[in-house]
Amino acid sequence: MIGKSFVTLAMTLVFVCAVSGMPYAADMSGAWKGLLSSADGSQAEVQIDFSPQGFPLYSYTNNKGLTRQVELSHVGQTVEYVPSGGGVQRTVVTRVEKGSGRLTVGISGSFERASQGYLDQQQEAALFEYALVSDGLKLRITTHTASHFGDKDMMVGGDPNAVVAEGILHRLR
Repeated sequence: MIGKSFVTLAMTLVFVCAVSGMPYAADMSGAWKGLLSSADGSQAEVQIDFSPQGFPLYSYTNNKGLTRQVELSHVGQTVEYVPSGGGVQRTVVTRVEKGSGRLTVGISGSFERASQGYLDQQQEAALFEYALVSDGLKLRITTHTASHFGDKDMMVGGDPNAVVAEGILHRLR
């Protein structure tokens, strides 16, 4: 099954891009939509947009209900906000590689929330690999997740989870 954090991450990533005459990552213009499948047979529908420069846009809604988009364009870039329900969500770009018809973006994310003496921590790393192919845009997402929950006396962790999902997206418009 595709994990809840994978679906959340995939749904929050939105991409928008301008048309270019050369086969570079910027050619991933417009919106793309398709079905990703994982080895266990689970599926998730995603929609992706790119900026005019050919970088993915990370979309999020903060605790005040304001939706923002941030272009993920360089290593070390950090997006931090308070999501609905509290806590702190932090996303850091760990890898960006652009080439002819290809784009790879790595991100790591963490979420922390303290409530009534308990601490909830979640970590996730995701690698998004995009490639223009004759059928559309091939997308492969590899995620690694872990979570911990505890109080002042003890911290327990869930089993780490790794998921690979891939599919072909088709241009909308």
